Amino acid sequence: MEPLDKVARDIVSKLGVILGIRIYIGIIDRLGNTLYLDREMEPFTQFITTFVGNNFKYLKIGDHSLPISGKNIMFFRISDKVAIVLYSEKGRIGQFLSFKSLMPKYRQKIDDLIGGIEPETVGIELKADKAGTTQVQVVKPVGPVIFSRKEIFYNSIHPKLEKKIKETDKFNLIVSIILNYSNGQNTLLDLLEKADVKENEFYTEFTKILKAKWIKVQGFELYQVNCPVCKILSYRFVPIEFLEKSPHGYIRFQQKGFCEHTYYVLIDKKQKIKTKQITEIKKLRDEIDFSNLSIENLIEFLGEDVFFSLFHATFYKHQVIFLESENNTEKIGEFMKNFFPQTLYGTSIQSLAREGYLKQGKNYTDDLVIDLNSNIIVNEPYEAEDFDFESKLFRKILKEKDAKVQILKTYSEFERLILLIDTLLTEIEMYKEIKEDELINLMKTKHNIILERSEIPVIKELASIYYSVDIRKKIVKTLVGQVSDWFENI
Repeated sequence: MEPLDKVARDIVSKLGVILGIRIYIGIIDRLGNTLYLDREMEPFTQFITTFVGNNFKYLKIGDHSLPISGKNIMFFRISDKVAIVLYSEKGRIGQFLSFKSLMPKYRQKIDDLIGGIEPETVGIELKADKAGTTQVQVVKPVGPVIFSRKEIFYNSIHPKLEKKIKETDKFNLIVSIILNYSNGQNTLLDLLEKADVKENEFYTEFTKILKAKWIKVQGFELYQVNCPVCKILSYRFVPIEFLEKSPHGYIRFQQKGFCEHTYYVLIDKKQKIKTKQITEIKKLRDEIDFSNLSIENLIEFLGEDVFFSLFHATFYKHQVIFLESENNTEKIGEFMKNFFPQTLYGTSIQSLAREGYLKQGKNYTDDLVIDLNSNIIVNEPYEAEDFDFESKLFRKILKEKDAKVQILKTYSEFERLILLIDTLLTEIEMYKEIKEDELINLMKTKHNIILERSEIPVIKELASIYYSVDIRKKIVKTLVGQVSDWFENI
């Protein structure tokens, strides 16, 4: 047996005695090279090696990390050279922390066995070969992939003159420009550029002549939306067929008005409009570089509403469909693997041409469907959410400046919930049913654990994933928790 194999077997043996379960182990150097890996862990090779290669330097010696992989896999940085990865097919993941007491004993021994490691390389790509060994390849930087929503969406809207202009007709300058250039060929973006005025001034005049039927916009409806705070009007073009084909009878989007406020908008098939103010985390932007995605720039581009819904749907294993034709969905899917390594482009997240969705919308009732061009949620597979958990999570995460550290902090927040499930399961074991308020009070008074109501649905899901225990029906909503906060202020 090779010396490193012998050390690995010794760690597994000692942990097996302590935990009473079968443990598997991987030893990965700081560049993501596989030094040792149990056969049972080979299906996760790419995930493990990529995680270590990308995140090793952000962990301190003695730190650990528990990615939201849906598997009992935990990473430990034991030295400046090496990370140990532990895996079990069953058992409580929190038990793995017992390994920290053994780390000092093995740190120097493993470092001595592996010798020197090449200096860190800038711009590496980690690829696992058929034998499970990770090869580190230097790759050229990818150039910017700029996507402009305003350019793409506004250029799909073609106003067309419907009435003949008489010599006696008199219009102001803005209206004259709109009418003269509404020929069915020029786009909304063309008209905005030619008018060269503030958008609120443009839309005020545009709406008047649209209502007077001077012009027509084929395939789109222009909605006037009142800010829920100050009542100032804003405007939003919506593809008509999105509402007509909506499986659940409504669409949803985030709106930045011509005031200082930002809010959610929900429009149903009866043309009823509901709004609610949100506190903006990041200013909305019309452009994004898909070659350089981060939590921050995705929130800036998608807005909190769409990003939180994307995160929420992926965590709860709903399929996510982006309506687009530019293949940018694959890049979003790759980024979401930072949170959920089991995410696969083409299954968990996929793209679809808008025409395909409109023909077969009923087939996507259980999926989150987002139109990338207009940034509209076309279908939600769950009741309208306020995403309170996601909002609190990412407000905390974005206090970190480094994009990689933000991802690790996300893991830490989920790990906190995963580890308190041990205590929670013990406390509710004798209950046939317990209300959320009772549970919150129980955890606070007996264990001084502050449990947020918004965390409880997440804990239920995590208990099923990591502990194979279904507590969804055991913990029931109290009256205040039965109505989504999203609707409370409507």
